[in-house]
Amino acid sequence: MSIDLESVEGSNSSGCSIEDKLPTKNCLIRGKEGQYAIGRKIAQGRYGAVFEVLRKADGKRLACKLEVCETHSHGLDQDYVIMNKGAKKGCQYLIHMLDRGKIEEYFKFIIMPLLGDNLMSIKNMFEDGRLSLSSGLRLSYHALFSLQELHNTLHFVHRDIKPSNFCLPAHYNEHNIKLILIDYGICRSFKDKNGEWKNPRENVPFRGTTRYASLAAHYGKEQSPKDDLEAWFYMMVEFINGTLPWSDTHKDDRNVVKELKEKVATNEGHHMIMKYCPRVEFRRIQTYIQGLHYQSTPDYNFLFDMLLLAMRNNQITLEEKYDWQDN
Repeated sequence: MSIDLESVEGSNSSGCSIEDKLPTKNCLIRGKEGQYAIGRKIAQGRYGAVFEVLRKADGKRLACKLEVCETHSHGLDQDYVIMNKGAKKGCQYLIHMLDRGKIEEYFKFIIMPLLGDNLMSIKNMFEDGRLSLSSGLRLSYHALFSLQELHNTLHFVHRDIKPSNFCLPAHYNEHNIKLILIDYGICRSFKDKNGEWKNPRENVPFRGTTRYASLAAHYGKEQSPKDDLEAWFYMMVEFINGTLPWSDTHKDDRNVVKELKEKVATNEGHHMIMKYCPRVEFRRIQTYIQGLHYQSTPDYNFLFDMLLLAMRNNQITLEEKYDWQDN
């Protein structure tokens, strides 16, 4: 399981070192439902870390995501909100919380299932970072289910869609995989408790990752489901082409990235991202997403149909092996 804790560009760093607050290996922590022995560190970021843990009751390997108290970050609180809502609604493509707890003055934590590789790790298995058309299309297809669930069932927008935030389960059917969307720290609800759309804020701070962020995020506008889909589209193109036109641009050069995204959105510039992609189907997907507005409810059936059409036109089936299964 790999989680990118440095995912959110635009967040303010607390400026404090978290090392002294993190648990050491074999340390025992107590949650509401059980005790857990700290194992290897999976990832670490500015505000916390993810560890593999062993549940004392049965020795089961799980994951523990923790956040140091004095950083004053509330990402873990939002993780809890989404996991709790997702469990109540029976969501299948979002990770569920198994336990939670807090070590006073040190850290708070969530216990969750241990997942498999994330899609960025899989992409990086290959020298040019490029997946086959078959694997790229099918992974993009499976990633859509979690977005549909987050948007239509929970009415939240993720705001940091990228390959490292989609994970395979620890154990899965190689002929019928599913992807789990993780890292809900900057998710935001776009509907109120009555199911009405919230009014968009003005001058919203940048949230997301520069490479995949939507143009609305670059413009400082409120994000909604359409923006997650725009980020998903960039991710899909990168799977198949290996890179994006702005992949080599430093993340701090956000204006350069924005200008390149504006260019590929035009009739004259869209060819820049169609190198190995199915041009007709991808252009229809791109045009559809660009036509959405803040309060649009995306037509997921259309997006699924376009991907299935691209598969049929290239003699691809959902059941065939993935690139990493051949290596």
